[in-house]
Amino acid sequence: MPMINIRSLRTRTMLAMLAMLVALVAGLLFLAEQIIGKSFVALEERTTVLRVEQAVNVIEDSVVNLSRSARDYAFWDSSYEFVQAPNDAYIVENMNDSVFTGLNISLIAIVNPAGEVVHARAFDLVNEQEIPFPPELQDFTGPMAVLLQHTGTAESERSGLVLFADGPWLLAARPILTSQNEGPATGTFIMGRRLDAHEVERLSAVMRLPLVITRSDDPDLSAVLQQALVQINAGKAVVITPLDPQRISGITTLRDLWGQPGVLLSLDLPREVSLLGRQATGQYTLALLIVGLVFGALIFAMLERTVLARIISLSGQVGMIEANQVGSQVTLSGDDEIGHLATTINQMLARLAHAQRRITENERRYRQLIELTPDAIIVHDGQQIRYINSAGHQVLGNEVHVGQALDPTLAAVVPQADGTPILKEQRITRADGSVIEAELLALAFVDEDTPATELIVRNITERKEVERTLREAKEAADSANRAKSQFLATMSHELRTPLTSIIGYAELLNRALTPIANDEVMHDLRRIQVAGAHLLAIINDVLDLSKIEAGHMQVHPAPVRLDKLVQAVVDTVQPVIVRNTNQLLVQGLDDAGLMVTDEVHVRQILLNLLSNAGKFTTNGQITLRISGTPEMVYFAVHDTGIGIHPEQAKQLFRDFVQVDASTTRKYGGTGLGLALSRRLARLLGGDITLESALGEGSTFTLSLPRTMALAEGDVAMPSGEAPRKTELVAEDSTLQTRIILVIDDDPAVLDLVPRVLAHPGLHFETAATGAEGLELATALLPDLIILDVLLPELDGWDVLRQLKANPETATIPVLMQSIDPNADHGLVLGAAGVLHKPVDMLRLAQEMRALLNPTAAPMDVILVEDDAELSEYLRRTLEQNGWLVRVAGDGVTALDLFDQQMPNIAIVDLMLPGMDGISLIGAIRDRPGGASLPILVVTAKELTLAEQDHLSRSVEQVLHKGTFRGNDLVRCARSLVQINHDRIAHP
Repeated sequence: MPMINIRSLRTRTMLAMLAMLVALVAGLLFLAEQIIGKSFVALEERTTVLRVEQAVNVIEDSVVNLSRSARDYAFWDSSYEFVQAPNDAYIVENMNDSVFTGLNISLIAIVNPAGEVVHARAFDLVNEQEIPFPPELQDFTGPMAVLLQHTGTAESERSGLVLFADGPWLLAARPILTSQNEGPATGTFIMGRRLDAHEVERLSAVMRLPLVITRSDDPDLSAVLQQALVQINAGKAVVITPLDPQRISGITTLRDLWGQPGVLLSLDLPREVSLLGRQATGQYTLALLIVGLVFGALIFAMLERTVLARIISLSGQVGMIEANQVGSQVTLSGDDEIGHLATTINQMLARLAHAQRRITENERRYRQLIELTPDAIIVHDGQQIRYINSAGHQVLGNEVHVGQALDPTLAAVVPQADGTPILKEQRITRADGSVIEAELLALAFVDEDTPATELIVRNITERKEVERTLREAKEAADSANRAKSQFLATMSHELRTPLTSIIGYAELLNRALTPIANDEVMHDLRRIQVAGAHLLAIINDVLDLSKIEAGHMQVHPAPVRLDKLVQAVVDTVQPVIVRNTNQLLVQGLDDAGLMVTDEVHVRQILLNLLSNAGKFTTNGQITLRISGTPEMVYFAVHDTGIGIHPEQAKQLFRDFVQVDASTTRKYGGTGLGLALSRRLARLLGGDITLESALGEGSTFTLSLPRTMALAEGDVAMPSGEAPRKTELVAEDSTLQTRIILVIDDDPAVLDLVPRVLAHPGLHFETAATGAEGLELATALLPDLIILDVLLPELDGWDVLRQLKANPETATIPVLMQSIDPNADHGLVLGAAGVLHKPVDMLRLAQEMRALLNPTAAPMDVILVEDDAELSEYLRRTLEQNGWLVRVAGDGVTALDLFDQQMPNIAIVDLMLPGMDGISLIGAIRDRPGGASLPILVVTAKELTLAEQDHLSRSVEQVLHKGTFRGNDLVRCARSLVQINHDRIAHP
């Protein structure tokens, strides 16, 4: 017998059809079972329920008949008279055995209205003899009292099932009335019938159904009855339980006179309906199988003739075509899809013939390209060369030939085990002894069914020489860049330090000469201060540019209210605008909204743009227009000034470049402002663009994203921050029961200041207007007033004047807050201090502490500063407060002073000769008592991230030279000493 090829199309088609036939029959059987089978099951259950209901009806009819018999005897004059006057004749005549057997009753009882049994008799219908009367009916004071509870009318009765000790009974109780159904009732007439096996058998014969009655409280209930009882108690009327394939049981309950389950009524029935359903399903299955087989055979025969035979013929013809038989065709008749397939195969054979000719041409072209490529291409099997192109002889030497053993250095370069190519560089010694730098690429290759490696060798000797030259040039450039960075850092220190001295000494002279010097001297002194501040601003711009170029400039995105920001910028730049008799117009401020960005840098850019506009415009108008979208915010600064030529505008944003020399001579400046502003704008994710025409004014547009993402590493330690102190106002017994009044029109400030500066001994009151603040100050007489300058209606200066004019409030220290950088004239009006917005919360806390503790004792200070002039200025400033100042010019001298006596505070510069400031701080912390000593760093150095992180964990505060004044230094030092004292006193 030949083997069946299961891979053939014919076999697979036949198997597929058989599988589909089986699946179809199985599906139809499943549906038949779901539809027909379940229908028969449902019909069987309905039939069973009807039979059970029929049995219940039979029993209920028995109760009704029993009630009718009791009614005949109860509504009888003889019975009525018997209860009133009992006599034997009535009993003998009406209660004899024939009455019991004739009426099919088992019990008669007559009870008077007092519940006493006048007559009672029980009768066994099977043996036809009297039996003991049930004791349960001899006392009607318990549950059986329900039989006597009737209205005494003809319609009232009590009938139903009652469980006695000897089994279930059917009882009917009627009131005893006259024959005319009149009363009053003289008692109750009770008839009963035992629901025993004899009665159940009789009822089964009547119904022609096998009826079974079982007490529900029977302890020997079968598992089927127990489960049915649970379901009935759960609310199911009739429980259907298949017992086996041939029998099914229907179970329900009969409730007693009190509504409780009395007996279980069950019918054991044959499953005729289910058997009929199974027979119908079997016949349906056989019919489906026969029809399916015939249908499958017909379809297979049709497929064999119209499809399979023709496909097999086509397959045989295609298989006989040899590879070198170019132009071969297949033949197949028919205009259907298979005939079209034969036509398509012939077209494909024609395309293959054309492609084969193209492959031959491409192979010839490929070999030509391989021979012409400058890279050496070698195919080897790991031992000898199987192919080498012309360039291979030039790269490796003419002595290398096909069949020759390959150099072990080259043979070791092979692809990875998974076939991934390998690219590496190494030095190769050629056949003539010369050495070259080569780039090797190894690829997996198959040469005439033999696994091999294709090795591409490129001579990169010249490229390596160029790379070495470039590397040396880069190292030289990096060295120069590091030198530049070091130079800028040094210049930062060397320039800021003397400038701090100049500005500081000018401040000392200003303070000392104000009462005695003439106006000309004071004017010259103020010019010194202005020039120093201007030079410091130039140095800061140069250093900002260097930080941006080095990638060290950091941003601090935070929510910013644009109306507040723009108003602060306008108030600051207003003197510059007015100086050339210009007018400043702000548009779009009401709809500006919020943005998330670095407020300091945005303010710096806007100040620069507005200052330039005011400087290059005379008797004109400058407009700041704010607009935006949900994604971007635009600040357009337009002026009516001199304008810029398009060719000159190309140089405008370059460092240290102005449009021409005459601009520098006439207007001044370094050419850094716009270059720095554009770089800051791009750092914030935006840009600055220019539209201008010579003589027609200019428009600079700053575009910034409305929400700037906070990049990792963007948070740095700001100057003046005390990173080691999380509390702003420490626990201090001297601050008990102090009242502080905050007067500011900004709700955010009124909410923020009391929360951030919260202290158990401080009570904050707030006022949103100057008038309200004066009223609270007079009523409360606070210990300190924090007063904003810009207030509606009555501004801060007027409030300060009225406070100082009132004898009750004149002595209250007032701390002013202003966005005006020249607001220090408030000290002349009597302010205890002036803070410039935005106010640093730590600085505010320090000022508060200093003002609330004015009688602090003199302190011992060690000042470490190598610059003699700056050291002298700082020493004199501190000594003016009565402090003992010990000065050291280097770290070694400072440590000697520490060893002599530990001070209250150390003020340390970072750039010192020999031991630098960071090393000195570490040495101080290692000394006894040095770990808790407050250290204030005063430096002109630009701190790296690593230095910021180190200082945040080792010192209390950092002040940058050129950013503070003498009284700032005193307040910071006093506050740090007080915080340290509180920490020690209240650990």
